Amino acid sequence: MNHTKAAVGLAIAVSSALLLGACSTDPSEGGGPTTLNIVSTEPSSGLDPATAVTQSSLRVIELMYDTLIDYDEDNNLIPMVAESWTVSDDGLTYDFVIRSDAEFSDGTAITADDAAYSIQRAADSDALKAPLAVMDSMTVVSPTELQMTLTEPSRVFLNALASTGSAAILSQKAVEADPDYFVSPTVTSGPWTLKELVPKSHATFRANPNYWNKGFPKFQTITYTFSTDTTANAATLETGTADMTYNMVPADAVRLEKAGSIQFFEAPSPGILMWGLDKSQQPFNDVNVRQAVAYMVPRSDRLEACWSGVGPVSYGDLIYEGNPLFAEGAQRFDVPADEALATAGELLDEAGWVMGADGVRESNGVGGIADGTKFAVDVPYESTWQQARCNTETLQQSLKPLGVAVTPQAYDSASFYTDVAADKFTMYHAGNNYATEDAYFAQSLTCDGSVTNLIAKWCNEEVDALIAQAQATSDITEAADLYRQVQDIILDEQPMITTGAQYAVIGASPRLKGYYPRADASNRGLIYATLTQ
Repeated sequence: MNHTKAAVGLAIAVSSALLLGACSTDPSEGGGPTTLNIVSTEPSSGLDPATAVTQSSLRVIELMYDTLIDYDEDNNLIPMVAESWTVSDDGLTYDFVIRSDAEFSDGTAITADDAAYSIQRAADSDALKAPLAVMDSMTVVSPTELQMTLTEPSRVFLNALASTGSAAILSQKAVEADPDYFVSPTVTSGPWTLKELVPKSHATFRANPNYWNKGFPKFQTITYTFSTDTTANAATLETGTADMTYNMVPADAVRLEKAGSIQFFEAPSPGILMWGLDKSQQPFNDVNVRQAVAYMVPRSDRLEACWSGVGPVSYGDLIYEGNPLFAEGAQRFDVPADEALATAGELLDEAGWVMGADGVRESNGVGGIADGTKFAVDVPYESTWQQARCNTETLQQSLKPLGVAVTPQAYDSASFYTDVAADKFTMYHAGNNYATEDAYFAQSLTCDGSVTNLIAKWCNEEVDALIAQAQATSDITEAADLYRQVQDIILDEQPMITTGAQYAVIGASPRLKGYYPRADASNRGLIYATLTQ
């Protein structure tokens, strides 16, 4: 069925705000349109870099704020607000030189004091507390010089300072002058500044007239319409009403590119696709149960059926081949279907979950549960995430032979992760992307990770120590080995059941030129992009 045609009417209604600027051009340049129209999800966790850790918020914050340093299209660190930096031989002292011509959007200078304020605020935040914990002190040497010292060498310190959105350089004066500053921030350090934000509707951005990177951005205006209907969003792109949408359903992206209607980009981001588990109570407080389900969850079949082959599959890895931090480990779950079923069945038998006459397992001597209780779980997924629905329905079919009854449950996306954090679900579908593998492990697997309460939902001090060692060493081989040890612990404990990762799929008009995707799923490449006529 062609879902796009059915959604055209809705798509046009959703993005009607885009039409006003759709043909805006700059006559003085004689070039293409200077307005870019984006349709994507609303920044669900707000616009404060200290607390906004969801991808939908980070993609908006990165339009407004620069960081001290950034990544290029090859994932190399490059200067941004800091025009240069040096590191002492012992790896403990970092000296940054702030651009003398760097200004906020209101024309005031970006100083070392602003940078120090911003980095300290980030270090105190949930978003970057872990990777910046090694920072011992900061000294403002001059208005353009900032020195940071560490308690010990850290391979990932610079990566933390390059975290788009989270490590944003803020105006200390503007933030401290307005307790509601982040409701609608207007004094910004990045390529665009916010002109208007209408909740549940849209945002409008204008090019920062005082941006230090002269000649950029090319787009004078970005209109950002909020929509969670991925089918309608794809239709706006197909009809030319929108110039960009993300994240696209891979099947839609592949189909529309083949038709010549769009181009799409894959961001090969470190990340996770997983089944989250409440391990505080039955049935998932038993590692045998977690292992049994891990043998049966959809892996390669979910990739083909739900992701059109886009992204990696996990049979025991959290880091994938081709990454410098990859170290080969046991592929425990890469076994024939009949062997997986037999092994999973034995594990559930041992855990006291025996097959019932109706084909659904029931408890028999399971602690804390009455005998005869069915092994039946509701599995919520984000209602706006089409692949999550597909994956959860595939899970339902995959676990039937094992005697586990799964009921997929579409759940309001706006409250989904709030309720995950509140431990409302026994089992749930989830996923996330990160700038680097180091950020992935620190944020999702450590006791104080910024999203551990959404991902692993555990605290393992041995894992914390291994991750700290991996992030401190400058030896990539040693770091890969330490991360392999972490993965082996995860493999044995299964705090969450990982099935792979999802690469962000960014759909764009064929007229968009000069844009590039990044491994951190950032759209900072828009700074250098243009639209042809």
